[in-house]
Amino acid sequence: MKLIYMISHEVQEHIFDFTFIIIYFLYFLIALGLSATAPKYLSFLDYYVKIYVSLFLILRFNPFRHVKFTSLDKKIAYNAGLFVLFATTSIN
Repeated sequence: MKLIYMISHEVQEHIFDFTFIIIYFLYFLIALGLSATAPKYLSFLDYYVKIYVSLFLILRFNPFRHVKFTSLDKKIAYNAGLFVLFATTSIN
């Protein structure tokens, strides 16, 4: 069971990193005005990443569970803050 958790944790971390690389790249394209379709893709990713991060934070850090803070937790917490800041200031 622990092996399955570690594999899924590692895969989840790679997917998370890849998704945020794409998001930051889209923000870069929008900021420079290089793409007219980037906002469409960004709003699509924005919706699903917000749901993922919200569910992750709710399930992982609920008050009935005691967890050890992992590198994935650090990445999600930091990127969630940046993502909320960027989403709030640029899309709206």
